[in-house]
Amino acid sequence: MDLARGHTDLWCACIDDIDEARLLPRYRPLLSAQESSRMERFHFARDRRRDLVARALVRTVLSRYAAVAPQEWVFRADADGRPWIANPLPEPRIEFNLSHAGALVVLGVGAGRALGVDVESLTRETDTDRLDRYFAPREREALAKLPEACRRRRFFELWTLKESYLKARGVGLRLPLNAFAFEFAGEHGLRVSFDAPLCDSPRRWRFWQFTPRADYVAAVCVERPAGAQDEPALTVREVAPLEWDREVRVSFSRFTS
Repeated sequence: MDLARGHTDLWCACIDDIDEARLLPRYRPLLSAQESSRMERFHFARDRRRDLVARALVRTVLSRYAAVAPQEWVFRADADGRPWIANPLPEPRIEFNLSHAGALVVLGVGAGRALGVDVESLTRETDTDRLDRYFAPREREALAKLPEACRRRRFFELWTLKESYLKARGVGLRLPLNAFAFEFAGEHGLRVSFDAPLCDSPRRWRFWQFTPRADYVAAVCVERPAGAQDEPALTVREVAPLEWDREVRVSFSRFTS
């Protein structure tokens, strides 16, 4: 597949869609020894299955963009634990980011631009009242004004947007979550602002948010390099690795312009 600069492909796999008896045995040989060992350390079978699907998804999807067999991909991790591709490939380098929650695994793939992806299950047991202290004051104020029935969803909408930005920056929680803020405007509008110490600009990034499946929310952050003429674009696909994939039409609930 051709991966044009500025374009990001989003691949969504649901472990409940995958024929366990037929496909999981085909996924296992694709993993490295280290990945297999990591997968076996999960206590619950469902977690092991999701990890296996996630690793197979990364390897099979990346092989759609480069002449590398799925089992031949080599990954290294930087000081913050972010994986990167160690295989020698032509420029622009392939960028990818992975997130999973519940039964869903989401992989973002782009070229030459930083990107971050995050997905969360709206049914996940989380003390949102405790965690929202990490948000910026104006985000907490906006949350407090919402009816209680809407507050939990808005918490996860904010959380996935923030996580997607942190992952695009590649520094994890070394950036404080309360040092940047998202504002929801109108039906679909979205704005982001950064405190001065972050030395960042809203014009550097584009964000999208959508519902990949019922009871899930996902966010994507893609870099707009300085002086770039092409505007970031996004394509969404559903996939069962080694079996099928299809492009899907997505109504983005929020996005920056």
